[in-house]
Amino acid sequence: MPTIQETAYPRLKNHVSVRDLAVIYTPNVDELALAKQVTRGALAQLVFLVLLKIFQRLGYFVPISQVPTVIIEHIAGVAQIQPAITDLTGYDLSGTRKRHLQIIRQTLHINCYGKDARHILLLAMSQAARTKEELADLINVGIEELVRKKYELPAFDTLVRGARHARTILYRQFYQQVDARLSAKEKKGIETLFIVEPESRFTPWNTLKQEPGSPTLTHLKVWLDRQAWLAQYHIGEQVLADIPDVKIQHFAAEARTLDAARMLEIEPKKRLILAVSLLKVQSNQVLDDLADMFIKRMSTIHQKGKDALADYHARNQQRADELVQTLRDLVIAYRTEGSAQDKITAIEALLADQGDVILQRCDDHMAHAGDNYFAFLWRFYKSHRSTLFRLLKRITVRTTTQDTTFVTALNFLLEHEHKHGEWLTAPKAPCLDLRWMSEAWWRLVTEQRNHDEVPKRLHRRYFELCVFSQLMMELKSGDLCILGSNHYADYRDQLIS
Repeated sequence: MPTIQETAYPRLKNHVSVRDLAVIYTPNVDELALAKQVTRGALAQLVFLVLLKIFQRLGYFVPISQVPTVIIEHIAGVAQIQPAITDLTGYDLSGTRKRHLQIIRQTLHINCYGKDARHILLLAMSQAARTKEELADLINVGIEELVRKKYELPAFDTLVRGARHARTILYRQFYQQVDARLSAKEKKGIETLFIVEPESRFTPWNTLKQEPGSPTLTHLKVWLDRQAWLAQYHIGEQVLADIPDVKIQHFAAEARTLDAARMLEIEPKKRLILAVSLLKVQSNQVLDDLADMFIKRMSTIHQKGKDALADYHARNQQRADELVQTLRDLVIAYRTEGSAQDKITAIEALLADQGDVILQRCDDHMAHAGDNYFAFLWRFYKSHRSTLFRLLKRITVRTTTQDTTFVTALNFLLEHEHKHGEWLTAPKAPCLDLRWMSEAWWRLVTEQRNHDEVPKRLHRRYFELCVFSQLMMELKSGDLCILGSNHYADYRDQLIS
């Protein structure tokens, strides 16, 4: 049960500041005139003003005996009334008080809390309960609605009971909805989650609540198996339709705290909604986990490629120096005095039979120029190949932009998963649009320098690496989404319309 301090329910402070007395509890000229008009005697005038100012501050009436003495004395001073405080003790039980309450309500155009106010309160709380869980939040919504409709606030316990009632009614509606929309086969499948498996001595419910491990290749394979396992308990979207996501998350969080034995003790309809909510949340989460693992594995592959390039440069520094020395000697030979034939003879003397070797070393050096480490990636990727293709077939990727060229390339890659030749024939009709490919990848994949030329063939290994690398970047940027996931869902669905 929430405490009054956790809500916006107005209450009197234990210590009233001088500023509050001046700003909140000082009657104005009209209020002083009203008090003189509707009361007889200084005592009645004072208690009327106290009730009026307290109600304006709180939105409900309190007994005079509960009003701090400092407030009464302040109002008495403003009204120039000096009765003894002890003279007020019998006022709370008098008929005069009831008459004063009615006058104040009429003056402030406030309706007494009753049947209509309760209906308005419960309606506001029921609507809020669809997106809010805490009773304190529901109470605050109810207070705001009653104030807006100019109703007197009821006792705090009344608000608590109303909030609890509104939430209970809403949850019963959710329980009924899920129970009615699940088929007998789906219900039977859900109930099997709580039956101990003889070979493992654990229930599938325990498996359902497992968390992912570190993003290793082994754990990626395990989580792909988990995604296939969860697919066996697929629940139609209509089952949880109209139930806000925040409530589904709440039911799933509650389900995580319960073991199979506790779940079996719960009312069947509530057990169904808890299980269905956790199945949905975990089915969405496993896609997020797979995407996270994929991104981290590809990032690791790229980092190993960069390390391999650095190691290659370190090991071949001497060879690079030799190529520079050879170039220097060739330039000097070319500048030798004499005829053109003399210069050619000098150059041939330097090259001797090493022309092909030098040319090959130049090609090797150029292949890794500009810190292009892509050529080193295959050795680290090949152990992941089958798992990454399996992942690609288990998820549904969609573009969040109007550009569908990369998705077309993904489908082309899947169609040629079982090809093992060095080259893939590029389709002619329709032509495979590779404008998304960077220059560094373009040269490796097509062995062409001009990016405007339509390639006739694609280097299979480099093409696979290029596509999976691009998939990693577009998932991170949000240009691609995964259907059914949370973190990698289409961001456009989360925009406020």
